[in-house]
Amino acid sequence: MYKPPLLQPPFSRKIAIAWLILAFSMFLSVTAFSETISERETKKSEISQGIKKYRINIRRLQQGIQRQQEQVKQNRQQERNLLAELQDIDSRLLEQKEKLDVLEDRMRAQQELIAVKGRELARSRHEKETVQGHLQKRIQAYYKTGNIGFMNVAFSTKTLPELLQINDSFQTLIKYDRQVIDTYRHTIGELERSIQSFELEQGLLKEFIDQNITEKEKLDLIKQEKEILLARIRTETKLHEQAILEMEQAATSLASNIQVLEKKEDLIDQSFLRNKGAMPPPVNGEVISRFEEQTTNRLGITSVSRGIAIAAPSGTIVRAIHEGEVMYSGYLRGYGNTIIVNHGYQYYSVSSRIERLLVKKGDKIDELSEIGLMGDTATLMSEGLYFEIRHGSENLDPLLWLDTSKLVLPGKSAAQATP
Repeated sequence: MYKPPLLQPPFSRKIAIAWLILAFSMFLSVTAFSETISERETKKSEISQGIKKYRINIRRLQQGIQRQQEQVKQNRQQERNLLAELQDIDSRLLEQKEKLDVLEDRMRAQQELIAVKGRELARSRHEKETVQGHLQKRIQAYYKTGNIGFMNVAFSTKTLPELLQINDSFQTLIKYDRQVIDTYRHTIGELERSIQSFELEQGLLKEFIDQNITEKEKLDLIKQEKEILLARIRTETKLHEQAILEMEQAATSLASNIQVLEKKEDLIDQSFLRNKGAMPPPVNGEVISRFEEQTTNRLGITSVSRGIAIAAPSGTIVRAIHEGEVMYSGYLRGYGNTIIVNHGYQYYSVSSRIERLLVKKGDKIDELSEIGLMGDTATLMSEGLYFEIRHGSENLDPLLWLDTSKLVLPGKSAAQATP
């Protein structure tokens, strides 16, 4: 005889308690316990639209992040290029400074040479003037002496040879002084030409220095512009990186929202779980045995109940407690005629001791769909409709899932049950 895996031995009580805690927390997260399929589909559609919208926004954010990353990459490349240019400018500025230092050294040396030549020129002019003064005095003395003639010889105390000797000496001195003056004139001319040459070279050096200073100023200006541009690019890079960070945070937030919506969507699908405590019992009647209660059937066999038993008159219609799909409909040894309904997410309801089965395997059913009829024959061995709720292979207490206002519980009168 076929025995579905649903009816294998249950999990431990700890796992059952954990599932109950999880189910209870999810149960508290919703405000409505009972809703139609249409309402659930509407909610799912709204959630799907929300998920779609968030995903579109995430894609846009991802595209924005990609654009910002490309901009950061471009900025990094520009930064590297600018740093290379600044390094080149610094090298050129260093070369320019070295040139200026050399030119300024040459200028100082030139100025020193001009100063030396100027002092030499002043000394030569002074010496020339001194020699020229001596020459003038000698010429004056010579002319005072006069020409050696008859009268000079006649009236002079000197002899003619002495007079001739004096005249020759005057002539020699005058000639020597003139030669010295000519030498000084030549020296002065050379010095003046040297000074003019040095001054001309100094002027050229000054032009070179001015050109180099102008070039250095231009390079300094270019360097400042490049540094300003570098600072701006670095600022833009930080802004792009900040934008990436904010977009990633926004994308993370949207992803979290999607997870929340997906959980809500999943929770909507788990309508069986969300309707815990509000589902109608399979039949209205009196609960004659409770979950995990020790029971004894009419043959005297004692066992621990994995569900509940509900006493109801023969002919009472057995109804589905929730929508789902019939996964088993037939005779099951130890259970009798049994209907197992899959409510999704591994939640199953098991209804046994049914006289007549009204559904077959594969049927789609709704809440309160008629699935069977109770009768005396089906309850010959054990009294009442036997009903279980399982999650996977774990048995759950049906009274925690059903609307007990429609049942008569031990210690509760029939009048207290909602018809």
